[in-house]
Amino acid sequence: KNKLILSFIFVNQIILSIIAYNTYFNVLENGEYKFVFGGYSNVIGVQLRVDMLASAFIILAVIIWWAVLLYSLEKIKKDHTFGFFLLFLEGVFLGFIQANDFFTIFVFIELITILATILIVYKKDGHSIRAGFYYLLFNSTGMMFYLLGLALLYRTTGTLNIELSQQILPKLNMNFGVQLAYVLMVASLGVKSAFFPVYNWLPKAHGAAPSSISALLSGLLVKSGVYAFIRIGLAFDTAILNDFFLYIGLLTSLGGTIFAISQKDLKQLLAFSTISQMGIMIIGVSTLSGYGFIGGVYHMFSHAFFKAILFLSSGYIIVNAKERRVTEIRGVFKTYPGMSILMILGLLSMVGFPMFGGYISKDIVKYSVKDFGLAYFLFSIANIGTIIYTLKIMQIFRGEKKEYKKDFKVYIGLLILTIPSILLGLNPLFIESI
Repeated sequence: KNKLILSFIFVNQIILSIIAYNTYFNVLENGEYKFVFGGYSNVIGVQLRVDMLASAFIILAVIIWWAVLLYSLEKIKKDHTFGFFLLFLEGVFLGFIQANDFFTIFVFIELITILATILIVYKKDGHSIRAGFYYLLFNSTGMMFYLLGLALLYRTTGTLNIELSQQILPKLNMNFGVQLAYVLMVASLGVKSAFFPVYNWLPKAHGAAPSSISALLSGLLVKSGVYAFIRIGLAFDTAILNDFFLYIGLLTSLGGTIFAISQKDLKQLLAFSTISQMGIMIIGVSTLSGYGFIGGVYHMFSHAFFKAILFLSSGYIIVNAKERRVTEIRGVFKTYPGMSILMILGLLSMVGFPMFGGYISKDIVKYSVKDFGLAYFLFSIANIGTIIYTLKIMQIFRGEKKEYKKDFKVYIGLLILTIPSILLGLNPLFIESI
């Protein structure tokens, strides 16, 4: 029975990988494609759309899930329900990426929230249940604002299709209902992606979840709000709010950095680091066009890989060391030299070291704000803070060798994430095709 279930999981992932690869190159050669369910008109029907951005995110999601499944293999063998929820979440996330109408985006985000909550509370201890409830409460409440925005938008335009809205909304830009709809929808996505000041739920959820789920939350799921922000923002004329989102991004990045520096718990430190990196993405995509937008999207990809590496390796170390404080964990390099090297590569990418993906994406975002004196200064302060908390993490590599358990399937999962992370640093032209 175990072999049959594991075979199904890996056959499923292989098929998804082939489809994702073919989809990417088909879209690259032939352009985007769309599909409306049930033969309805796209005015009222549920439409899926795959363009270059969506196909690239599909590949990103499949790679991250490969690593998480390999990391969780022992747990899936003992508990098939955990594997079921992991695959269910993958299918829902892939559906979300392709959604081309505002309501379908809402449905998929709500499903992602529910499934992520189930996986956060999976340990069924007090800490994880509190964190899961906190996550569900914040995100569900936030999405209620989105639903109110949908109602206003549909009343004004008569459709929820994103492409049709792109044609209608510029003519209604001064309409109060349209403006209020946008504010409500973006406010809800701000909660989903931990924008300042509503980011307190994120470290609680990431710190309490199993490490494989923390990697998914930080590497992919928290970006669902930014991805939806891009899709929705392109349908509205939001140029007047560019500076507002720029400074929201800076406050998010600085807040996350300050809290990360003050942490002793390794997973909590990484969770606050995610908030800081989300701020950089917001700074980049705030304009929804141009140089900074390219950097923001690039950082979504580079961060997904290096943060998944860090959460998976840190979780493995915490489980075996039976200790979470960076001031107490020691001897990691001598105990796990291979994992330590991969972890250090992830840390270098997070700092923005040359020849790593984080260097290119951060540089693009940085130079997009070079004409904003205060923004440029604050961005530099946030980057210095990243170096400080990275050095704090690196102290775990010091010390003598310990006798801890080793699982080479975990190394394979980490290697799957490290290779694309390095390629993003060596081949920045990848972003041009998206």
